[in-house]
Amino acid sequence: MTTSANGNMTHQVNEKDFVIERIFKAPRKLVFDAFTKPEYVSRWWAPGDYTIPVCKIDLRTGGMWHYCMRSPEGEEHWVRAIYQEIVEPEKIVYTALFADADANPTEDIPEQLGTITLSELDASTTKLALRFAFQTAEALQWTVKVGMIEGCSITLQQLDELLPKLQ
Repeated sequence: MTTSANGNMTHQVNEKDFVIERIFKAPRKLVFDAFTKPEYVSRWWAPGDYTIPVCKIDLRTGGMWHYCMRSPEGEEHWVRAIYQEIVEPEKIVYTALFADADANPTEDIPEQLGTITLSELDASTTKLALRFAFQTAEALQWTVKVGMIEGCSITLQQLDELLPKLQ
């Protein structure tokens, strides 16, 4: 297990999962909306200079979240997530993997089980716990090696900067 802290964000890497926690100065419902409304997700989910030109969300158990991350060079990375559980405004559980533009899964990255948990610390402060679990330790190690924790750190900072604009 490895634990690290960076400002108001911490992350912990375990055998087959990693967890990122961060505090946001925003109501829990707004943070939930930022994870579930395409017009919000497309403004912060892609790291750095990447963009999200396509973001479709069918927010229901069994529904799909399908989006495209585009690099500054124009390279596209499509992702398909299937919602397993939704408890508004507390929790979202989904499986995700790379896909093509038609949402057909590819084997470019290991499938991950994502769990977003939002805890209300007070009326205007929310704690996020973001957990990504993998079927094997090797899949987790590969994902960490290609920079997923760093990417999450960047995107969560972008979310932190966006939330005041949405209030």
